Amino acid sequence: MKVIIIGAGKVGSQIAQTLSAENHDVTIIDKREDIRQDLDNNLDIMTIVGNGANVRILEQAGIREADMLIAVTRIDEVNMIACMTAKQFNVAKKIARIRNTEYMYSNSLSKEKLGIDFVINPERATAKEIVKLLKTPTNVSEAQDFAGGRLSLFGLKIEEGCRCANQKIKDIHFGLNTLLASIYREDKLIIPSGDDELLIDDKVYVLIKKENYTDLELICNQKSCAMQNVLILGGSDIGVQTASLLNKIGIKTKLIEVNKQKCEKIAELLPQTLVINGDGTNIDLLKEEGIATIDGFVAVTGYDEENLLVSLLAKHLGTKKVIAKISRTNYIPILEKIGINAVVNPRLTTASAILSFLRRGEMISLTLLKEGETEVAELIAHKNSKIIDKPLKTVDLPRNAIIGAIIREDKVIIPHGEDFIMEGDKVIVFTKTAEMKQLEQLFDGWRHK
Repeated sequence: MKVIIIGAGKVGSQIAQTLSAENHDVTIIDKREDIRQDLDNNLDIMTIVGNGANVRILEQAGIREADMLIAVTRIDEVNMIACMTAKQFNVAKKIARIRNTEYMYSNSLSKEKLGIDFVINPERATAKEIVKLLKTPTNVSEAQDFAGGRLSLFGLKIEEGCRCANQKIKDIHFGLNTLLASIYREDKLIIPSGDDELLIDDKVYVLIKKENYTDLELICNQKSCAMQNVLILGGSDIGVQTASLLNKIGIKTKLIEVNKQKCEKIAELLPQTLVINGDGTNIDLLKEEGIATIDGFVAVTGYDEENLLVSLLAKHLGTKKVIAKISRTNYIPILEKIGINAVVNPRLTTASAILSFLRRGEMISLTLLKEGETEVAELIAHKNSKIIDKPLKTVDLPRNAIIGAIIREDKVIIPHGEDFIMEGDKVIVFTKTAEMKQLEQLFDGWRHK
């Protein structure tokens, strides 16, 4: 597939990296020469310096032959114009990142008129992820839903006190509706077998049917935190949207913002949120606002270092669950090691949503894990798929891949070696990003007739 990406920022680069690893024909356009050189040195893609909304530049990039255009610059208007232009060239799929919510709800600027097939708002998507994490047990660091919410994937750290620490997997009595899908140990992916042992500080990913969430509590030795009040640091768009979503489900919120004018605007937007004008790094202010008794603390300022520092402080002062927004993925392992419960990264959240749409057809949804190194996808098995009608133990899966669950009509199956996949099944798969294309080919019922 030929893909044009406009904007070589964090999101554009992540998508380019993933698609390049799968041998797609990728061209990326950006105004900045230094970024172009960096991409040229690290990825097997074509790069062009210029304005992605310019017809001449788009023609140079091969817009006439493109199957998809992804516009993820920082400027909404550039992204929209690029999609409108791509529509004129009959590009099949057009994706735009749009941050300004006024554009999203304008009657005169519908997606159809603009030629946009899929709109992603990073702040809204990240806020939803934060709310989902707040409702999980405290040491759950990632949470994703599959099969229409009937099945969930949780990432968590094995800590002192976990009942499964220092035990072999075959000796751990997971429920029939629970699957330990993968282990990360010192940044190495392990597709687990019964003889593997879970060690302190391992990060594991567990698939659980919705009605069996108590299994997760047994693994963690912790119950889900009953969120009643949340303190948010930072009046960013993510902070505002998080507070709005929490208010809608009846959770009390406070928001600290250092800029007085911004506080006044937020107070008008969020009448149910107590907006505090002050320096959130001030320990006395945090104590005054009850940081020690708060159920959840969310740091979403524009500065990674500030989010990291205050999150650590909130954890030290007794907050039950602490979540930090981090833009630099190299900071994420540091936060996990020092005890921050969960980290959200808008780049990975946005890239996951876009890649899921890009592959729509055989693929229903996709999530990036471990800074984009691993993918979890929900795929559809067709009548000519190579993987159907044979015991899973006989299927030639990629080396770093595992079948996590099978959804057959209204039934969710956590599979074993004797189970098999049937036509029409939806299947949850785990694999390293570089091997996703190979795994997809097992499900592709049209190209392998």
